[in-house]
Amino acid sequence: MGQKRIFAWAAILALLLTAASSAVGLLAADSSTNTTNSEETSSVQYDLSIDTTEGGAVTEPGEGVFSYEEGTAVDLVAAPDVGYRFVEWAGDAGTIADVDAASTSITMNSNYSITANFVDVGASHVGIKAGDWIKITYNITGWPAGQPYAEWLKLEFLSLNGTIANVRATVHISNGSEQSDSGPVDVVSGSEVPGLAGIAISANRTTGDSVYIVGYGNVAIEGEATRTYAGANRTVVYAGFSQNETHVTYYWDKLTGVMVELSSTSPGISGTAEATETNMWGAAPVVGMPWWPWIVVGVAVVAAGLAIFFTRRRRIGQAKAS
Repeated sequence: MGQKRIFAWAAILALLLTAASSAVGLLAADSSTNTTNSEETSSVQYDLSIDTTEGGAVTEPGEGVFSYEEGTAVDLVAAPDVGYRFVEWAGDAGTIADVDAASTSITMNSNYSITANFVDVGASHVGIKAGDWIKITYNITGWPAGQPYAEWLKLEFLSLNGTIANVRATVHISNGSEQSDSGPVDVVSGSEVPGLAGIAISANRTTGDSVYIVGYGNVAIEGEATRTYAGANRTVVYAGFSQNETHVTYYWDKLTGVMVELSSTSPGISGTAEATETNMWGAAPVVGMPWWPWIVVGVAVVAAGLAIFFTRRRRIGQAKAS
């Protein structure tokens, strides 16, 4: 079985988000490079000048100056280097579909000059370690009867090279089968295996920070909360967004950056994925009665016993004397 199919199963909430991603791909195909927005071909030509800051490259259509007919929708794809993260498209960005997305398009209505901006975030922002693992359990409602679905997903971070983690994903299917494969994930730049989008981000992100999720672009951290995962209270950061009638909310452990929860709601179907087991933190100890009250009780019992003992001896002594 090929990696593509395995990671399709490993997609967060199984086919919920995979379906949304497929729709995104179809929409992108409809607005591919060198297509026009009208049936008539314009003879007006405009130049598109593309540049980048340090930390990445524009892979489509490239860097330099390109000429297009008026109304052409040109695909733009920016790829960050290891240790960098795409930030935004700047310059003459008025007709860019999504300035925060590394993969988007620009409509040529004039001469434009744009720049792909990247930021250095470095390996110091990696919160996971080689050997870490986490198990995510699914709960899906509205799934077609009789169709197999993913029950849980285990992510193992096998090794780290800078900001690149080699991740093994193992999926347990409701029919009892399991599928597994591995692939590279850049936990800082967001360049990940499709289907594993958002499984890990930079550590210690905070409200207002931007994170990049493959297939969805940059999303802003909305806030922080304390929630319980895998038996422990954890501080998490979260972000939500909607696309193609699907609303998605991610929760990431703040200290490590690993995803601990994801909810997805689409017409007729919804689900959650939540961390239930991990070796990245210990479960909270069972809270019982503190030890010190027992010491107090013991001392009190001993004191009472000694008081009775000495009282009796005194009475006996007094009786003998009389």
